[in-house]
Amino acid sequence: MSLPAQGAVVSPIAQRRLELASQFHGRTSELLRLEPGRLRFSLGVSLAELRLPFHITPEAAALFPQGARQLAVMLLSRHRELVSTGEFDRFLLVEEYATLPPLPPTLSPGTGGPDTRATADLATLTHPLLTGGVMAAWLGPGGGGRSLVALVIELMRRAFTEMKESRGREETPALVALMLSSLLPGMEGALRTLELPASVQRQLVTATATGLYLALRLGVERAVREGQPTPELAARIESALGPMAVLGGTRPLLTGGSTLYGCELVAGVPDAEKLVAQYPGGLPVDTVRATLEQVISKDEVMARRAELAVGVSALRESLVRAVRLGEGGGFQAALTEYLRALATRPAELTTLLAEDKERKHLTKELRTYAETLKGPSAEALNDLAARLKEYSPKDPAAAAGLARAKAHASYARAATAFVCDLWLERSLFPLRRMMEARTGEEVEGGLEAEYQAGRLYLLSTKPGPLLRSAVSAPVAHLFVDVKDFTRRTQLLGGAAMADFLRREFYLPILADAKALYGGMSQLSDRGGVSVNNLLGDALSLSGTVDRLVTLAVGIRRQLVSYEKRLAQTISREQVEAGLKAIEEEYERKLQAARPGVRAIIQREKEGALARGRGEGLEAGVFVSYGPAPLVITLEDDVFGLSKVAIADRINESARGTARSGAARAKADAMLAQERQRRGHPSLAHPWLVFVGAPLSVPVPYSAEAEARAALKAGDLEGARRALEQSLRDALEDAAKQGEDAPGDIYNAGVAVSEETLLAYQETLGDQRFFRQLEVDPRTLHPDIHQRYFFPPEPMKLTLGFHPTGELAEVFRFAGRVMFKGLERKGGMGVWELVDEHGVGRLFARHHASEWLRTR
Repeated sequence: MSLPAQGAVVSPIAQRRLELASQFHGRTSELLRLEPGRLRFSLGVSLAELRLPFHITPEAAALFPQGARQLAVMLLSRHRELVSTGEFDRFLLVEEYATLPPLPPTLSPGTGGPDTRATADLATLTHPLLTGGVMAAWLGPGGGGRSLVALVIELMRRAFTEMKESRGREETPALVALMLSSLLPGMEGALRTLELPASVQRQLVTATATGLYLALRLGVERAVREGQPTPELAARIESALGPMAVLGGTRPLLTGGSTLYGCELVAGVPDAEKLVAQYPGGLPVDTVRATLEQVISKDEVMARRAELAVGVSALRESLVRAVRLGEGGGFQAALTEYLRALATRPAELTTLLAEDKERKHLTKELRTYAETLKGPSAEALNDLAARLKEYSPKDPAAAAGLARAKAHASYARAATAFVCDLWLERSLFPLRRMMEARTGEEVEGGLEAEYQAGRLYLLSTKPGPLLRSAVSAPVAHLFVDVKDFTRRTQLLGGAAMADFLRREFYLPILADAKALYGGMSQLSDRGGVSVNNLLGDALSLSGTVDRLVTLAVGIRRQLVSYEKRLAQTISREQVEAGLKAIEEEYERKLQAARPGVRAIIQREKEGALARGRGEGLEAGVFVSYGPAPLVITLEDDVFGLSKVAIADRINESARGTARSGAARAKADAMLAQERQRRGHPSLAHPWLVFVGAPLSVPVPYSAEAEARAALKAGDLEGARRALEQSLRDALEDAAKQGEDAPGDIYNAGVAVSEETLLAYQETLGDQRFFRQLEVDPRTLHPDIHQRYFFPPEPMKLTLGFHPTGELAEVFRFAGRVMFKGLERKGGMGVWELVDEHGVGRLFARHHASEWLRTR
């Protein structure tokens, strides 16, 4: 009798794994398609640092170990004859045992919809212990598999919806598959807690993991059928939840009795890791299959084992087919039960094949009985009898109707599917590392705050988006920085200065902040004031814009009185010693300086001496506006609990307290000329915040090296020529940018960003009404001109008035700045909150009513 080549037909699972590997051959980048620009939210500034924070709720995560444990107990109960009574009785007390659904003994599914029945039918061909009856019950009502499938379908449904809402920019279903796969390594541990009998532990664990994979596969198939993604996206989803990920590596597939790829891989898969490493750009499937076939054929021991695997696989498939017909009433129940035992107990099938007499006896009985039957039942029993007859220990592949070479090819194809899965897993490893599971302890506020802020993907059994749109309201960020802290510390002494700072700087500011506090900690209701960081001479806070602008005014008042008290605290002897040290330091600098630089050093010396005498202590306050800070908690067994607030606007507010001398150089030069012209040395600037863009000449290293070499040789003209092109380029750039080019900042007062000013106006609503004016300095009252010098350009002012008509605040446009590392196109507008102790008081006295009436 000529047998059909049963073993040559690869399993549908193996066929799909071969297709996936072929699809990404030469296109590995398509498998690893995870770009920051395509993600709705991610952490990290480069692809190498990319992280996607996610959390799977305990209720959703528990479905995986619960389902796996339940299926393991169901399989043990179905195959209780494989263990002793004492070993089995212990499981009568296991929680899962009391809630098991009814377990039909059949290989056929018996019940369930088309998808469930198809999956249960497939299960019988993937592992001898995984029967269709048990699989259908596990996927049916009351079974853990049903819950798993429902979870996958629901999460994928949400993922497809959110992908559509992002117009396909983010492939959310593939991300969900990767996130779910993070739960799979824990399945082995969950099964280990059952303490399965050692005699069947390996086979039961492999059968259970295979069932888990089939359930996930079913969920993905149904979700893909509904979502109708592109073939590439469907492939990425399937790849993330592949057999090797679910079964926990290569060992169960090789030693746990699995027939997932068509036959048990008892001969092993030679050089699997080497083949994966050999083709980093993707597996050429046909080449790998040919390589494996050649290796197997050349090794006699491996070849025999491969032939045995193919032959036994063909016999088992024939057994399964016959049993399904018998369970459907095709022939006697006793024969059905006997054949079912052979199909589900590999040891009994092996014993039968080893006993030539028993095998021939069964063959004869099957043929005799088949003569009494008709149709498919007779055909199935005759086919099984023919395969048993053709089988022999010397030529086991004959049972599959294959010559030895064809059997090697059939085994090589199953082994190639194994290599394909191994390659997919190795290729997906970088993506799995990018998925960052969160516990809630990483940031202050926990998981809920992160989720509400749109910074966490949440996989839950409850309805709701996987990733929320950011609903975090912007807040203001205040930074105050005291300059000359180091020099004052040297004069007063470290301990005394620290105590003085605590009493006169930190505590008063914190007292003002507490008076304005109106919300929950961490700004969860966006209504409070929160301290971010306390530094040696600086302080950072976040809160609502109205409170922080009010606080900035209060801080300015504190700093004015702080300066006076600090000057009184330092003794005359300390001041004189400090002044002498300053004189000596700058005298050395003046002696070593070139003539053109001495004037600059002299001005620095005068400023340092003034500050050393207690004059002109400077402290800058800057208020920015933007996203609320992310507060990270770090716990260490030595250093304890630390908290760090992170926000780009906090950095911006810190940069806004800078004192760039170049930013006020032009204003200082104009003031010096005016003092001399008027003979009025006490004439002062009206402003405490300056923005300027001094002309700078960037010099390439090559030109610098050439100029230095010329100077060393005494060739001044050669040095000038070396720098000539750099100077020309700088002048051309300056001509293009004009006077309005963004510059640096010198902040010795209170400044706010343009966003802060706009948010402040919007927040106050009916508590203020505002006027925007351009004021010609020449129209100011003579009393103001007597004290202050104003450049000739018109002043852009934003005036805030109380409903009763009194002037509340004056904001002056200082210019546009460009902070290094926080560059914005066109720079950032900066407004000075005009000091109420200086020119602001005079504005209120002489011009408030006039400006109020101006339209």
